[in-house]
Amino acid sequence: MTPLNIKRRHSLSGKLILLFIVMAVIFVFLVGGGIKRSFQGHFEDNIRPHITQYLEYVNADIGMPPDRQRAQELADRLNLEIQIIDNNGHWSSSGRLSTMENLKVERGFLVNQEQYFHAEDEQRHYLMVRDGNTTLLFNVPNVRSQEKGFKGWYPLIILLLLLLLLYHATRRLFKPLDSIKEGVQKFGAGDMDHRIQIKRKDELGELANNFNTMADDIQQMLDAKRQLLLAISHELRSPLTRARVAVELLDEEDKKAAIVQDINEMESLIEELMETERLSSRHTTLNKAQCDIVELVKDVISLNFEDAGITTDLPETAIELDIDTARIKLLLKNLLDNAVRHTPETSLAPEVQLSEDKDNVIITVNDHGNGIDAMHLPHLTEPFYRVDPSRQRETGGYGLGLYLCRMIAEAHGGRLEIESKGGKGTRVVVTLQRKG
Repeated sequence: MTPLNIKRRHSLSGKLILLFIVMAVIFVFLVGGGIKRSFQGHFEDNIRPHITQYLEYVNADIGMPPDRQRAQELADRLNLEIQIIDNNGHWSSSGRLSTMENLKVERGFLVNQEQYFHAEDEQRHYLMVRDGNTTLLFNVPNVRSQEKGFKGWYPLIILLLLLLLLYHATRRLFKPLDSIKEGVQKFGAGDMDHRIQIKRKDELGELANNFNTMADDIQQMLDAKRQLLLAISHELRSPLTRARVAVELLDEEDKKAAIVQDINEMESLIEELMETERLSSRHTTLNKAQCDIVELVKDVISLNFEDAGITTDLPETAIELDIDTARIKLLLKNLLDNAVRHTPETSLAPEVQLSEDKDNVIITVNDHGNGIDAMHLPHLTEPFYRVDPSRQRETGGYGLGLYLCRMIAEAHGGRLEIESKGGKGTRVVVTLQRKG
């Protein structure tokens, strides 16, 4: 079953309109059938005998064999249609002739020992009487068949129009559900600022207000958590600075180097935590300026990876891009640091490529390490996710680097994608929009 069919099957408005259709059909069969039987019985018991008696007098007045002139006079005076079919031919007071082949004889009944029949021809109903080779057809134009009133398309068309109006009324009644669904999806996808705008005072309006209240509470908790984390990270810098000064006074170089490396890692973690929270905040603004991305890549490599042997494939001409220079530098530094760390000494050095098209600038970082299993790829840009859960110094930091890179790329209106195959290295592609 396709997703569209599943959606239709579980649609609330669809279920309601189906219920209305079922109820309408039941109404037509039960109520309409009851009215039909009641009216038909009333016609059979009360109306038909009078019409039959009336036409019996007309039949006696015409005589047998029938007098066509007298029949025409009666037809004109009594507003009747009389047809005579005998050895002299087929005659009609109205000029309209009904052929016996098209005449549908339904049922017969006796009146004063005279056999009468009901007959129908092209929506006209006749009372038919036969006497030897003579057949008389009587029609009262203003008397409709009570049975015919429940045939035809008029009741069905009216029913369909009513159902259509009912469907639109139902859709209008439950239309806020679409806004509520959209709001839940956007909020679940991370758009914490989204609120449902529904001005209703019924249950659906109350539901929307409850959702907005919940979203406000969650937003406040997240903001409080961010503020707490930023405050703690900021306060940790002071004791780290004092520890670094104290370490410089140590005489044992081996121990001092190890402690300095630990302090550097802690400072790096604090910086990543603070930057991550800044980018996660709804109040974050980028300090954008026009920058030559080609020169920026060269600067990052020369300042941080001069001895790593990184190879580059960069355009000879400048590529101007409106970016937050500090944050793009941080993105490049984290990606290159990962590439250098995961490339064995016996393998080729990491590579940086820079290309562009009409709408985007693409930064590609390749390493020639052992690669990453496919099961880990969807989670690499999640916060605190690491392929090696042991968190050894040789295998990386605390799982914030790639998450921070993704946040920086998305803050610029771009994206970050990771491709990897076991034994063939890893490729990270950052796409930045020219008008991000």
